[in-house]
Amino acid sequence: MVVDDDFSARLQVRFTLENEGYEVVEAASGQEALDLFMENQPDLILLDVIMPDMDGFATCRALRTLPGGAHLPVVMVTGLEDTETINQAFDAGATDFVSKPINMLILGYRARYWLRSGAILRELEISQGRLFKAQDIARLGHWQRDLDTGIFEITSHTPEMFGLSRSGDFEALFAGIVSEDRDRARDQIDDACRLGHDFSVTYRIVLEDGSERIILNQGEIVGGDPHQRRLAVGILQDITALKQAEDKIHYLAFYDNLTGLANRALFREHWSKIFPHARRNGKKVAVLFIDLDHFKRINDTLGHPAGDKVLILVADRLKTVFRHSDIISRSSDGSSALISRVGGDEFTILATDITTSNQVTFLAERIVEALNQPLQLDGQLINLTASLGISIYPEDGDDIDTLLKNADTAMYEAKDNGRNSFQFFQSAMNDAAMERFHLGNRLRDALENGEIVLYYQPLFSNANGKLTGVEALIRWLDPEKGLIPPDKFLPFAEENGFIHKINDWVIQEACTQAQKWVAAGLFTDCRMSINISGNRINFKLLVANIIATLAQTGLAPEQFEVELTERVMMENTDEAIKMLAQLRDIGVSIAIDDFGTGYSALSHLQLFPLTTLKIDKSFVQNIATADKDLSLLLSIIGIAKSFDLKVVAEGVETEGQLSALGEMDCDYLQGYLLSRPITREKLEERLRSDLVD
Repeated sequence: MVVDDDFSARLQVRFTLENEGYEVVEAASGQEALDLFMENQPDLILLDVIMPDMDGFATCRALRTLPGGAHLPVVMVTGLEDTETINQAFDAGATDFVSKPINMLILGYRARYWLRSGAILRELEISQGRLFKAQDIARLGHWQRDLDTGIFEITSHTPEMFGLSRSGDFEALFAGIVSEDRDRARDQIDDACRLGHDFSVTYRIVLEDGSERIILNQGEIVGGDPHQRRLAVGILQDITALKQAEDKIHYLAFYDNLTGLANRALFREHWSKIFPHARRNGKKVAVLFIDLDHFKRINDTLGHPAGDKVLILVADRLKTVFRHSDIISRSSDGSSALISRVGGDEFTILATDITTSNQVTFLAERIVEALNQPLQLDGQLINLTASLGISIYPEDGDDIDTLLKNADTAMYEAKDNGRNSFQFFQSAMNDAAMERFHLGNRLRDALENGEIVLYYQPLFSNANGKLTGVEALIRWLDPEKGLIPPDKFLPFAEENGFIHKINDWVIQEACTQAQKWVAAGLFTDCRMSINISGNRINFKLLVANIIATLAQTGLAPEQFEVELTERVMMENTDEAIKMLAQLRDIGVSIAIDDFGTGYSALSHLQLFPLTTLKIDKSFVQNIATADKDLSLLLSIIGIAKSFDLKVVAEGVETEGQLSALGEMDCDYLQGYLLSRPITREKLEERLRSDLVD
């Protein structure tokens, strides 16, 4: 296209170019040129500068804004060769300029040069567009930083994809990286720049919309000789989808698709990780092999889809057992117990850092009990049991195949012995485990069958000897073995968690009995005390249960006392303080039991919402003969009084102890000299005789 308001000038140029084989269109003004451009899309424009209405500068600027005009060769034709005109031409977007009068002899050659340059620019534009498109598809970007000048450039059609802007700020490379990954990424890239190494770092970024992406940034340091700039160049790639696909592949390779548990491959890989640690540190590892009893009946009667649902529920039960278990520890190498489904209705467990067989026994008991509970399936209850076999490294083998085989053998022995139980591969270990297992079953039956009863040990006023309350103490009246003392079964109940059910039963039984005595006029101005023991006490549930039981039985809160040791309260200090304060505020007494042993600290007297301090009997035993013990007891009583606490002395067994305590500011006395724990009937006789007296 030739643009000139001079007809003769246009004609001369047109004639010359057409003789060279070019197709030429003419425009007599800037506006006509713009209109023709939209119709013809020329490959080269020769544009006169001096024209009326719209000069060449304005026309060039307008052309550059039109579609396809950004990189088109535009040659300004001017008779003015001053520097200002030339600068103005290039500022307007001119590709080149030619002076009038035009040398027609070389115009054709120059036209070929301009056209070739325009073609190169167009190809470059197309290549850049393709590059940007390829980068978008591959989610790629490129950056470089001049290590001498600090100039930073990013080449990407969508730098926002990488949490970047076009600002040219190197710090922007790290601004969007999540805080946990930022320092690591910066250190790796900075170290590579300093040492001249290649680098590859993966990190997470957060985009403006709040979504999180995973970015791979890898590159190298180039240049550094006297004739070349030293650059850090990097390729950015959004690999989020790739990582998700890798995670999916890993999941399919190592996890059971039905239950979400580990599969056989991951089970073996986990063993390969924990075995060196166990061998090096002399640790034991337990392998538990679990097989569901009569599972085939479920598939045969309800169908395989129902069987699959049962397997999912079983997996959830097993996960719950481990979430609530405090007996399986984490190894120092970071490994922990693993549950896996190895096929069909068979499950295996690797339990690490085992120190005693009792640990595995407790775990097996919990699994048997958990799987013995009915399953809710599509509106109906499914009764299910399981048989477990257990082998222990290193006693039962030092490779996983041997341990699995032995655990499998023990599992079949458990099935032969009636199912719904577990069996150790080693007979001696199994005898001890079975004894504890049967003890647990008998204890559960004892609570349901009324074999667990309360005895009551009276509490007396130190001032006048009057009976002022009783402490409820648990006893087991076994039909075969007779009276079983609490030290024979309570430790076991605490270890396996059954103590919590016992605590609930004691609260209900003690409150009910106390209110019956109150209604009969036998328990006026007296208080019923109970001990709360066990591990991992849920104080929120405990307090709610006590408040509900007091309301249900009608017993006044002022006639009820809860005794806890410091160890129990210190397991969950914040919750204990908050919830016990609720009991104290409604009138329930809170006693700290066995003070002076174990965890005892004077700060606890101020920390917890206490009303009563019970001095351990070890401080009472020698007060009549040892001045040191007497002084210590007096000090404890004095401190308790400074905290406005009532004081109970336990373990009064001799007249000398009774006489010594009578001289002290001790509020209540308890011990075998005054009264042993007695049955409900004998206590009622005592209460009635006190009324007569």
